[in-house]
Amino acid sequence: MNIVEVKDNKNCIVKKHNDLVNKARYSLSEDGIKLVSMLIAMIRTDDETFQEYHIKVSDFAKLKGSNSKNNYESVHKIIKELLSCPIKIGNLQANFIASGEYKEGTATAVFEISQKLKPYLLELKKDFLEYDLKDILSLKSGYVIRLYEMIVQQWREYKHYNKNAKSFTFDFDIEEMRTLFEIPDSYRYNDVKRIIDKAQQQFKEKTNITFDYEEYKIGRAVKRLKITVRENNKGSNDILASRKAFINYIRETYKPNPDKNHFPVVINTKSGDVKVNLNGEIYLSGNDDVKTYDNKQADKLWDWLYELVKENTNILNNPNEENLLQ
Repeated sequence: MNIVEVKDNKNCIVKKHNDLVNKARYSLSEDGIKLVSMLIAMIRTDDETFQEYHIKVSDFAKLKGSNSKNNYESVHKIIKELLSCPIKIGNLQANFIASGEYKEGTATAVFEISQKLKPYLLELKKDFLEYDLKDILSLKSGYVIRLYEMIVQQWREYKHYNKNAKSFTFDFDIEEMRTLFEIPDSYRYNDVKRIIDKAQQQFKEKTNITFDYEEYKIGRAVKRLKITVRENNKGSNDILASRKAFINYIRETYKPNPDKNHFPVVINTKSGDVKVNLNGEIYLSGNDDVKTYDNKQADKLWDWLYELVKENTNILNNPNEENLLQ
């Protein structure tokens, strides 16, 4: 088993099957969800099995913006939580991690992800949600993070087929939210509404989306919401503010749609057209062949593209232009 260490790296991308977003039933704390997301971001695109994941306590604290001197106690607590709070998907019941151990000598936590989650985290080709880890690190509350994932998944799926859309409205079932988030029965609707209002405020202030909602009642009880989601230009960073933000933007904006035989070109070069595949991997498509890259080569190509676009943003092609050759 290989060892993977977390770094303040170039590609902290969380990628999970949609079933982990809109069918999984579990309840984790804010720190629990953030640590799980950190582990998922350490999974490489070409991994066929889970590795042993090492996270320095100081790195975890830095990523979530904590100045506490008791971060090691927090990690101990999270390990205990992840081993005692199962995730349920259909008839499957498992823990997020198979094991977690704190190494005092190196102030490092070592994790193994549950093998039962392989279909939901490894070798994903379709039906998945992908976002930058930093998108959730400023959110407060596990419920708010879950809402962010669910709403973004709906929004991204709609945008994939309606690239020029400015907004999207969909129905959101309150009872389903209670079930998936495992909200205690003692919570009345007003308590649930406070979670939604908190999410609405935090999304507007800290994320790349915002939303409004209308309540729909059956009798006197609110049973569902009609949520309208939009891009949040105020909350989102400029795509060139960081390399990670740029890569995430390219992966989302130029994602191909094989069903419509649409493979958008990021930029044209003398050597061929720069594109990304469904997994977000960058490649070069020439007249006669397709050139793929290993991780180091891909990093260099991303670096080159990022610097090129920083000099001239107009070099990027319109992603909606037809390009029928993969």
